[in-house]
Amino acid sequence: MTHIILKWLILLALVLFMVAIVIFFFGKPSFSEDQVVLELEGPTQASVGDEVVYKVKYGNQTKLELKDLRFKFTYPEESVVLKGDEILKELSETFTVDNLQGGRSGEKEFRAFLIGDRGNIKNAKVELEFRAGNLRSSFEKSDTISTTLVSVPISLALVAPPSVVSGQTISYILDYRNESSDNISDIRFEFTYPDGFAVQERTPAPSGTNIWSVPLLRRGEGGRIKINGTLSGKEGGIKTVSVILKRGINGEFVNYQKAATSSLISNPPLGLDIFVNGSQDYSAHLGDRLQYSVRYRNNSASNLIGLNLRVKPEGEMYDIETLDTNGGFYDSSSGTILWNAAVVSDFSALPPNKSGEVRFAISLKRGFPSGGIGGRNFSVKLAANLRTPNVPSDVDGSEVAATADLVTRVGTQPTLSQTAFYNDPAFGFSGPLPPKTGEETVFTVHWQIANPGNDMNNAEAKAILPPGAIWKNIVSVGLGQSEPTFNPNNSEVRWNIGVLPQGTGVLTPKYEASFQVGIKPSVAGQTPTIVKDGSFSGIDSFTKEKIILNVPDLTTDELVDRPGEGTVQ
Repeated sequence: MTHIILKWLILLALVLFMVAIVIFFFGKPSFSEDQVVLELEGPTQASVGDEVVYKVKYGNQTKLELKDLRFKFTYPEESVVLKGDEILKELSETFTVDNLQGGRSGEKEFRAFLIGDRGNIKNAKVELEFRAGNLRSSFEKSDTISTTLVSVPISLALVAPPSVVSGQTISYILDYRNESSDNISDIRFEFTYPDGFAVQERTPAPSGTNIWSVPLLRRGEGGRIKINGTLSGKEGGIKTVSVILKRGINGEFVNYQKAATSSLISNPPLGLDIFVNGSQDYSAHLGDRLQYSVRYRNNSASNLIGLNLRVKPEGEMYDIETLDTNGGFYDSSSGTILWNAAVVSDFSALPPNKSGEVRFAISLKRGFPSGGIGGRNFSVKLAANLRTPNVPSDVDGSEVAATADLVTRVGTQPTLSQTAFYNDPAFGFSGPLPPKTGEETVFTVHWQIANPGNDMNNAEAKAILPPGAIWKNIVSVGLGQSEPTFNPNNSEVRWNIGVLPQGTGVLTPKYEASFQVGIKPSVAGQTPTIVKDGSFSGIDSFTKEKIILNVPDLTTDELVDRPGEGTVQ
């Protein structure tokens, strides 16, 4: 009996010993690195210059306490990071968490302005190093996110001639436009010229040697910077001009966008240029007659024989029915005009250094396309090509050719209608008509403005009240429009419109203002003037041309509802 009890005691002790071993080795809290959460959140798409927000999210889903968590966040390249009033020089930041109990989590935000070009992919990254419980090993995790720059708030079009003869006068042209939905302030353009470029003229004048400042660029507005100069270099050399758009942030200008273009230094046998109405920077208007001059020159040391010149007018604003080819043949199927030696004697054999020109004319349409619907930023282009298959022995290639293009902007053509009523539909009437001496008659003047083309800036209408006319301080305008004001010091009525949108009076109602003027005549037999020196002015936002319209003086005999009854009795 005692032997059996002893045997069972030994067996029980053995079982307890085995259980203790299992608990010792396998009963500790488990740990899996996959249960440590690290996520980086942010936008997958953004516009150049956008301020984006990144969120670093972390969590402990294990049973162990995490210790000494060290995070490192790296911003995308070229980012602009603000910390208080300063711009961060280093594009990375670190932070630590002493411990993180199981089931706990946290997050931290990082902000940056993304800089680059359309199509760039910007990568942000977060890295984590930590320890778990009493485990001696340290662990690492990381996460990244990519953001594609899908649009630019300011479009930049930097143009340079693709090929240049050394010493030739050229133009660098930058067209820019605010394509965002907001006004953009405090920007500037910094140019870097290639070696061998000598500046001759800059329009508009720069703020510094190569800097153009723009304090405020309103949405939808744009501008042009033109730099004329000579470019010299060795044949075959590539000359690159670049511009950086910078924006002021906390008193410091940071890179915002970039653009660059290049010219090849060459010595082409043929030179070709296009002028319209005597200029390469002409601003056209509806119905204009465009007198084109295509100028050519033999730059080689040999006669060039059998030349053919083809030009192609491109753009729906051309009125092809008005084309005068001046002897050239117009091919309606290809839309090109051809001149050869049968028409231009120089094209039979053009001697070295000989130059000449071919002229033709064409008019612009009198209305914008699409049945008169208002248009924005219309332009026409003339492409010219002069070539011959007869290649001199000292010239490389299978043909001698030269090409040139000229783009001409079409400006808007606003209208101002000035009318007057005795019995106005809105204000009614007051006083006698015909007017009587010693009695006041009140008339209502209406201004209606239409703008079928480009947006106009600084738009305003104004007129003068002549002696004897009385401002009644009763006005009416369209919804959301400013009211005309009267200055008694100079008797001027002024309607400050500001921006007059394209399509006004075509796509949308005309801008209209009305105001009342009293006339109290003292002499019979006259037809008093109600308003005089009426005008409208503004700046075409596309062509930058200042437009001024004048309208005739308005008398009491020229009423819409009672014409011919304005003579004082």
